[in-house]
Amino acid sequence: MTRLGSKLPFQQAAEEVWLNQRTHVDEATLRGVTHRYGQIAETIARVEAERIEREAPEQTATPEKLLVSADGAFVHLTTGEWREIKTMVIGEFASVWQERKGKVEVKTTNLSYFSRSYRIREFEQYALAELHRRGVDNARLVATVNDGSDWIQSFTDYHFPQAIRILDFRHAAGYVADAGKAAFGEGSPQFGQWYHRVTHQLKHKPPRQTIADICFLTTKAQTDEALATIDQARHYLQKREKLIDYPFFRARGLPIGSGSAESSHKVVVHSRMKLAGMRWAEHHVDAMLALRNLVCNGLWSPGWSHIVAHYWQQRRLEFKEKAKRQCRHGTPLPNDRVEHVPIAAQPASPKPPPKKKGPHRPAPDHPWRLDVWPSIPSWSLK
Repeated sequence: MTRLGSKLPFQQAAEEVWLNQRTHVDEATLRGVTHRYGQIAETIARVEAERIEREAPEQTATPEKLLVSADGAFVHLTTGEWREIKTMVIGEFASVWQERKGKVEVKTTNLSYFSRSYRIREFEQYALAELHRRGVDNARLVATVNDGSDWIQSFTDYHFPQAIRILDFRHAAGYVADAGKAAFGEGSPQFGQWYHRVTHQLKHKPPRQTIADICFLTTKAQTDEALATIDQARHYLQKREKLIDYPFFRARGLPIGSGSAESSHKVVVHSRMKLAGMRWAEHHVDAMLALRNLVCNGLWSPGWSHIVAHYWQQRRLEFKEKAKRQCRHGTPLPNDRVEHVPIAAQPASPKPPPKKKGPHRPAPDHPWRLDVWPSIPSWSLK
């Protein structure tokens, strides 16, 4: 039920239980079971991250090249608010020859995810468990492809400051497009020709040429709003000039797109938590995300074993605490904890005094005393 509840809407999951097991389960029951074990999964992940942070064990995985990206998406809460879900995706990348296209492309495989609605400092701390499992410290090369969000750069500084940082190409091309639309007008032929030329230049030439072309657009601005848009795009790209040196990155076989991070929202969040009409209680969001990570990372079997072990461990602790409270209040323990006294040591119950035996005498109304006896004919009739 928990696995189905983490993959399907609760009503559909209840129907699948009936079709496969011929067992009727209410939607509310399946929802409660899924959230209960999801909270246990989240607790286990937090405890593991805290253990790794405290003990700093050696990482066993030895990947060659790792790509780490992060991005945010929003889910709707029952309070009417929107909560940002931060997702970190890790994958191994390599250059692969595409025979059909006749060129070399960078492919990212073996993806895994960590998703939570935590604040940035808490997210940085508890993402450590997945980073440790993937062996990010043992990787020969770590690259990060992200947008320009401050929290993503802070996340990179916290875990792998030595990584090669790359600004997502489509994100940078979006600022180029904003500047071109402000100068030529959206949908104009001049904008289309200019945008195609400049984006091709951005991918194959040093970034200073693209920044210079954007600066030249200020002479074509017709309004103050257009001038401000062009200046904002120029300032944004100029500040991140080292992150948009795409010819250098491509020559080294590095990815320049964050498609894996963007697709992670569809895989982890959208496919289960952003369907039509869905709203989530705030305390259920991270529990569901913990289960979604187990499913999407291919770790359901070992994860479920830890969940069950943790569940029964908590049940035993609750039983012991309940037994202690009962002892303090003078309430007898359950039958399996009662100390039985041997039979020989138990006091014998007093026996009633024996009745005195005397001669048997018939009662006063006995037929013998009244001399009333049935006649012989009456006996014969019987």
